[in-house]
Amino acid sequence: MRANPLEGGLGRAINASVVFAAALTVPLVILQEQGNNSLAVQIADWAVWLIFVCEYAVELTLWPDRRAYARANWISPLVIVLSFPLVPAMLSLTRLARLSRLVRLVRLAGVTIRGLGELKAVLARRGLLYVLCLTLFTIFAGGAGITLIEPSTVKGGFGDGIWWAVVTATTVGYGDIAPQTPWGRVIAVVIMMAGVGLVSTLAASITTYFVGQEEGVELRELRDRTARMEAMLQELLRRADATSPPPYPGPTSSERPPRS
Repeated sequence: MRANPLEGGLGRAINASVVFAAALTVPLVILQEQGNNSLAVQIADWAVWLIFVCEYAVELTLWPDRRAYARANWISPLVIVLSFPLVPAMLSLTRLARLSRLVRLVRLAGVTIRGLGELKAVLARRGLLYVLCLTLFTIFAGGAGITLIEPSTVKGGFGDGIWWAVVTATTVGYGDIAPQTPWGRVIAVVIMMAGVGLVSTLAASITTYFVGQEEGVELRELRDRTARMEAMLQELLRRADATSPPPYPGPTSSERPPRS
């Protein structure tokens, strides 16, 4: 069977770079929606797009079964197309300029899905850290989504969008910011459903961590006591062997009575 070259350090490096690109996409989308087209934003946008392109090209080339990889990662080409930095400019030159916000929203959703998948690959074996990063990523993406869909509700501020996402994910619901459109409410439902599970899992993971520490101390004490008891038992057996008389060897051949 052909070994997968992406299971080692190369695969972990690619996964980490995709997580970084997905996290960077969120503020980039917000800045572009607010009309920020500075040189730094353009460079970061091209860098993010190149990361997604290189990731898909390298994994598709090195994967043992390319067709299976293409079917399993169908969202990657969609993310590459929607993340192409010239897409907003191309839409502005046509009658489809109003679709630019929708394209950015779909791009944000696709990048979030890709980022969460790669985040699992990077931190799946580190339970507490994985749950924490997953919770923060969901809140981050949800705040960006509501900022894109309802800028008037959050007054165009990404910080207010994050605040609303945190309040919604924790089911506190202060009511100072409430979505007004159907799509905004859909995002709220997704954040609430994900937030209840993620925050509960995070709390359970923290509890398990501290309970595990206490159990570890008790287990070490139990092992020490067992070791001391075994040492005492070995010492008692040694002393018993030293003080016990030698076993009776039985009569020799000269001492045996003659046969009749």
